Amino acid sequence: MATSIELSTLGHRIRHRRSEKGLTLDELGALVGVAGSHLSLIENGKREPKLSLLQQIADATDSQLSDLLSSEPPNRRAALEIELERAQGGHLFRQLGIPPVKVSKGLPDETIETILGLHRELQRRERATIATPEEARRANTDLRLRMRDQDNYLGDIERLAEKQLKAAGHHGGALTHRTVSIMAEQLGFELIYVSDLPHSARSVTDLENGRIYLPPASIPGGHGLRSMALQAMAHRLLGHKPPTDYADFLQQRLEINYYAACALMPETQSVAFLQQAKKDRNLAVEDFRDAFGVTHEAAGMRMTNLLTRHFEIPLHFLRVDGAGAVSRVYENDDLPLPMDVTGAVEGQVVCRWFSARSAFAEQ
Repeated sequence: MATSIELSTLGHRIRHRRSEKGLTLDELGALVGVAGSHLSLIENGKREPKLSLLQQIADATDSQLSDLLSSEPPNRRAALEIELERAQGGHLFRQLGIPPVKVSKGLPDETIETILGLHRELQRRERATIATPEEARRANTDLRLRMRDQDNYLGDIERLAEKQLKAAGHHGGALTHRTVSIMAEQLGFELIYVSDLPHSARSVTDLENGRIYLPPASIPGGHGLRSMALQAMAHRLLGHKPPTDYADFLQQRLEINYYAACALMPETQSVAFLQQAKKDRNLAVEDFRDAFGVTHEAAGMRMTNLLTRHFEIPLHFLRVDGAGAVSRVYENDDLPLPMDVTGAVEGQVVCRWFSARSAFAEQ
């Protein structure tokens, strides 16, 4: 039994040959011994003809049977109509819950092309949604390896942050909320604290009116107000455009987080502090954290930016949940991380003897 698309193509080819010969449905029907209405059903792909009838139609239109049975649409208009029929019969279109467009002679080619263009875009987005998990893993892996190759260090952003801090009058110690506000004002922004931000947003930036909306208190998990404000400013400073894909999104997120870390723990001051601590043989995340008034995780991650580049010390940063699944990682010290077939480590379970995991068992 032929498929609906095959029948539709066959119908278009019969109609094309009939039109070329200048025959009406009734005239062709009289030549082959069937009613015009019967031929109409065949031409519209609603009925499958017998092979003997097809041979008669071929003879009546001076065609070869193989020509009528070809899978190629006879002309561009037929190709558009067949593609539209295929699109409207698919699962994606049915999910939309809208009635199909009825094709008639009066429907312009341009209209069909527009509908097909919309459908192709829906298909592209559907494929992108399906590919997202693997795409995310690959993009995360590529970014992690690329940052490892450059010591997790971004010199241009380091210098930009110090320039902005100097312009705001910050010369040392923990960065104050007042200084962060000054940095925002110098970029034409006003920081506004509101309690009705969308749950999915850490901050909202109104570029037209120069406002950055922030929650009234820090978000659990180390997302301090200073850091969130600095990240929002970083998009403007770094000239970010809407991300083109997930990899671009990850790169932008890394850059704004990096800028915030540079502003909270400036390179010059941080390196001086770490140099003295190394000299005293007392390098500790806790001391670095307290010196700049940041979270333990922020301090640890910032040390990965600086210790290899300035002190040639290889290290790793590893965050896991209670079951040992990796949620965040950086390493350049050959830490044997578990990986999936794509090389991704996120979500993989580390050895139960890793200190990052065994710490959960300590009382």
